[in-house]
Amino acid sequence: MDPSPAIPPYTPPPLPASIVGSSRRILWIVGLFRAVCGALLLGLALLLDLRALDVVTPNSFITAASLYFVFGLASFGWIQQEKLTLPVAQTLLALLSGDIFFIAMVMVAGGSNGAPLPILLFPQLAASGWLLRTQTAFFHAALAAIVLLGLETWRLAGGGIGATQLFQTALIGLGYFAMVGTAVVIGRYTKASEDLAAQRGIDVANLEQVNRLIIQDMQDGVLVVDLTGVVRGHNAQVTRLLGGFGRMRGGMRLSEFSTTLHDYWRRWNEDFSDPLPPFKVDTTQRLLRVRLVRIGSGLNGGTLIYLEDLGRAQNEAQQMKLAAMGRLTASIAHEVRNPLSAINQAAQLLEEDGAVAPEGERLLGMIRSNAKRIDRIVGEVLQLNRRDRQQPEVIHLGDFIRSITEEIVQAEGIPAGGVDIDIGDDLRVMFDRGHLNQIAWNLVRNAWQHCRRVAGSIRIAARPGYMGDAVICELADDGPGVPSEYRAQIFEPFFTTRPGGTGLGLYIARELCDANGAALELLPKTPGATFRMTFKRALTPAGVVQPVA
Repeated sequence: MDPSPAIPPYTPPPLPASIVGSSRRILWIVGLFRAVCGALLLGLALLLDLRALDVVTPNSFITAASLYFVFGLASFGWIQQEKLTLPVAQTLLALLSGDIFFIAMVMVAGGSNGAPLPILLFPQLAASGWLLRTQTAFFHAALAAIVLLGLETWRLAGGGIGATQLFQTALIGLGYFAMVGTAVVIGRYTKASEDLAAQRGIDVANLEQVNRLIIQDMQDGVLVVDLTGVVRGHNAQVTRLLGGFGRMRGGMRLSEFSTTLHDYWRRWNEDFSDPLPPFKVDTTQRLLRVRLVRIGSGLNGGTLIYLEDLGRAQNEAQQMKLAAMGRLTASIAHEVRNPLSAINQAAQLLEEDGAVAPEGERLLGMIRSNAKRIDRIVGEVLQLNRRDRQQPEVIHLGDFIRSITEEIVQAEGIPAGGVDIDIGDDLRVMFDRGHLNQIAWNLVRNAWQHCRRVAGSIRIAARPGYMGDAVICELADDGPGVPSEYRAQIFEPFFTTRPGGTGLGLYIARELCDANGAALELLPKTPGATFRMTFKRALTPAGVVQPVA
């Protein structure tokens, strides 16, 4: 299992939301036009001599213009509300009714000078056609034309205007229908374009989600770096290959995470043909091959960095050999241990019988010592066949480490205070309890064999990971540390520098960590030897066994 947070599924936004957003913009533009027209009419009424313009009732004109201006401001403020109280269709009808009513008032008050005022309805009718895109928009045009023509007919009958003004209003009424028809056609075309664009956006987002899932499951590490060297994205394998398990985060500079990769990226940008040799990571001892690919162009461009683990095929072959060896050792374990038990029993009987001369006591001790060593080697080799039988559960790390350390201290004869533990009470991990027991024994026993063996020679500390979804536990000793020439081999099976050692302890510890979705690494350049284990953090209460997939 990987501690990186799972990628949430993409949920496209509902289409009506985008439609409402465009509707609000159009209503805002028409509302601004209405308020500006009202302000201009009121300003002209106050600044000009209305009687000189043949306005018979100047006060009425000023009042009508003021009311139209107030209506424009009120409607503009209404549109600015976060949520409209009426649907779009009813909002358009209400605004159009207000426009017709107040423009009619200004026309009546203005007499013959009010003839051009019906053209102020064109933007509102265009908005109706654009947004409604149905025959209802033609009803709006008909309503405006009938009301204004009726008003002009009544004024013509009363002698207030001439027939020319009626004819002019009729032409404007025909213009209403032409405007609405054009807006409906354009609106429908725009609606089809919006739907197509929304569908394309959903398709692109789904494709992006598929690509992200594929990249997350790749065994190669993948980083996305922009032109300035900032990491814009990565998969979980990057942190496993480079040893920054639980520390990598988006938005950090490449130089902050890996100076080697930053140097490769800089060299590649200077010369694409410059070959980039593989490099070995100190913390993970992995040999990585770097491949860079340019993506995008211009200011939106960037670089894809692929990290290929060259030792993966080697490890897979080794795993196959070890699996075969595990099956072999399991089959011959009884064949080895049965005669070994007989040898031990015979040596014990000879010792109890007293028939062995005093000079033979040393030989009996050698027999018992080597028989014990063979039994331990067989037991450790059998551990190679147990990594696939894990039963993960939630473990309270602090209580577990303190309990198992007490057992190790008593068994290995470690004095009181030899192991210093600093682990908080709120850290819980998901791990197989038997596997974690074996790992703790191997690491603590190995540390005690190489440290100075004084108070505090071994230090065990744990803390939450940088992203909060991991727990980092470090075990350090005050010994001479691992020589640089041995660091690449420290986790290899059967490699040991200690006389009588089997060379399987650290290898088994790393294998068990890997089987439980954790990581075990040797930190570079530290006093003594420091081993870091990075667990998957458990969020459920300790003691609750999780189902195994």
